[in-house]
Amino acid sequence: MERHIGLWRKEYENNKPTVAELIIDGNHIEFYNRDVQGINACAYIGEDGTCRYKVFTNGSDRYGKYRTLDNATSYRVIYVLKQNCDYQKGLNIEHIKSASFIIPELVDWLGIRTVDWGATEQENLIAVEAKLPNIILKEKNPKIEIYFEAGSSLFNPDVDDRIAVEIRNQPRVRIVYDEPSDVRKVHNDIRVTMQFFSLMIGHITDVLDIRLDVQNQDLKSWLYINEDFSYNLRTIPILDRPRTKLKMVEENIKSYFETWYDFYFDDKFELIREMYFEGNRRKDIYAQDILVQYVRILEGYHLRITNDEEVASTLDKDIKDMIFTDDGKNLFTPIFEKAGWSFNSKHAKKVASWIASGFVLKTTLSQRLKSLDGQYFDIIAKNADDIARLEKISIPSELEPKRDFDYFQRIADTRNYYSHYKTDAKNVLNFTQMCNTINVLKALIIMIFYTHMGMSSDDARKIIIWDNELHFQTMCLRKDGERPNQE
Repeated sequence: MERHIGLWRKEYENNKPTVAELIIDGNHIEFYNRDVQGINACAYIGEDGTCRYKVFTNGSDRYGKYRTLDNATSYRVIYVLKQNCDYQKGLNIEHIKSASFIIPELVDWLGIRTVDWGATEQENLIAVEAKLPNIILKEKNPKIEIYFEAGSSLFNPDVDDRIAVEIRNQPRVRIVYDEPSDVRKVHNDIRVTMQFFSLMIGHITDVLDIRLDVQNQDLKSWLYINEDFSYNLRTIPILDRPRTKLKMVEENIKSYFETWYDFYFDDKFELIREMYFEGNRRKDIYAQDILVQYVRILEGYHLRITNDEEVASTLDKDIKDMIFTDDGKNLFTPIFEKAGWSFNSKHAKKVASWIASGFVLKTTLSQRLKSLDGQYFDIIAKNADDIARLEKISIPSELEPKRDFDYFQRIADTRNYYSHYKTDAKNVLNFTQMCNTINVLKALIIMIFYTHMGMSSDDARKIIIWDNELHFQTMCLRKDGERPNQE
């Protein structure tokens, strides 16, 4: 964690500087300033005697846990830029030619040594960097690749070079733009990359050491983004290993990433994708809320792939036009009169909307879940018996008659109970059943996302069945004699 306390001034103003505190902890940023003149979107520039910082803020924020400065206002931070040259004016960072950053978990996923031991002809021990090729994730517009940056402790004051030497060969992700871009484009490209590796690795912490190469600027800039990029840290299993490794997907990694990149920028699926990752960040969430969120994601996904809502929107107009035909008028006038309505455009539009909404509701939530399940190896249906056994504390006898257990309907009823605060808890899953169901639904969502990378559904299955977190719910998808990929 970094803490910088010093004098800061608001950009565009020549007022007396005020004391402020900047705290950076990975991708968590807090900023406190004794300037209480206003809290609109603005930028503050300051330094701590070593480096200069520009803090991009947008209104006030609640106090964080690391504050030490009293009598200060808390600001909502968007970005922080560190550089030792003049800053661009305004609340944007433009003319960015390239950006690079570190994903700490990438080392495990690559599964390779980037440095090694060696020996000279005189049998003196040496350390060497491996010469490794770049891994292309996206070919152009922008070009995104993993490269390896060699470094040493030559200028590191924390290493006594009289007795020790340190070398490193750090994997980094680099984004190179065909045309200079702004910080919002960089932010989006970092997010799409982090989400891709979240699904590939199984968990992600932070994006670190973001460097910007800005046009007509000799010195590099360091960017800090105040956003939680983490994924799945609440559920890291005891045996913590990546969900996939480079050797498992190396042949198709470029295709997978480019297809995911297109999916990320598809507005049609943006909400469901963002809601999934939002629900898997560091913050604690009630199990009931997670289940409701996952069911909403699956329902929304099915609505999108069936285009039911788009069809309903066209039906709305068609039905209204039909009502105003001679036949329609003769049919609906008595009905309107019975309801105490006059026959006019306003009431016709309401009736048309009701009929069109009925088209969407003709497919129930449980039917939508069952339809999706059938496309992904019936993972929900195959877990039904295990979930049913959790109905009681005691283990049922094999001789006991099998109870009816409509798992799809139970999931729908549980979602409705917690989503709409219903009074009737009949058919609602108990807490243990709910926790196991969360993993079933999560596995289904991940397989869906894998297919949006261009994987076949069977390739997605082969990954998810050996997942450390979800294997109790996904082992039912394993085929006889199937063994994990040992790459």
